[in-house]
Amino acid sequence: MPHLTRRAWLAVGLVVAGLAALGVTIAGAQTDDAVRGTDPLSADETETALGLARGSNPGEALGLGDDDLVLLIERHEENKDVEEDGLRRADVYVYSYDDDVLTLSIVDVATGDVDQSRVVPNTQLPLIPQESQRALDLATDDARTQQALATAYRQSTGRDLTDPATDLDVQPIIFRADANPATRGPATACGRHRCAQLLIMSTDDLLVDLTPIVDLSTGRVVSRTGFFS
Repeated sequence: MPHLTRRAWLAVGLVVAGLAALGVTIAGAQTDDAVRGTDPLSADETETALGLARGSNPGEALGLGDDDLVLLIERHEENKDVEEDGLRRADVYVYSYDDDVLTLSIVDVATGDVDQSRVVPNTQLPLIPQESQRALDLATDDARTQQALATAYRQSTGRDLTDPATDLDVQPIIFRADANPATRGPATACGRHRCAQLLIMSTDDLLVDLTPIVDLSTGRVVSRTGFFS
């Protein structure tokens, strides 16, 4: 996969954190500014949790590596007696593209301690915007996919595809090979690898009969026809 700088990966994490903070600020609004044990994370707490994120490499114990991506930050669900003590912790999920490992860190946003860090097997969280855009870029930059897409678009709409950015409505979703028994070829790695499948419609709501699968871990299109070949 193309090398991304640590700053680029962290920028994605900050975007995710900002969106999460926006949602929780509205949902968790109270008559004062104090956050409580059961409240969603505040913007400051989310930023603190991001700074405590850990990838899968023990050598990166003090932060994220170049191939680490923060997928999700959310408040850790405590048992009732701990909630009453006012403990404020966050779950931070980091995907490490260098070894395709998802790591969950439970961090105390008040003390800055990482209470627990463990690998989460057989789990693929939803794509974040950075991954969706990368999947789309990889698909549209692939010559054979471009040709297949132009043909499928013409068959569905009766028109020529002039500009994918304006002619198409593309929804990337996470793809796992074990979710479809018809999966064959390189796409069978999806699930062990992080993959996206592109659901494509025209901007006037006509279904385009093509569902490319992009392996984000290897940075290539692994199915162009939608038949997993």
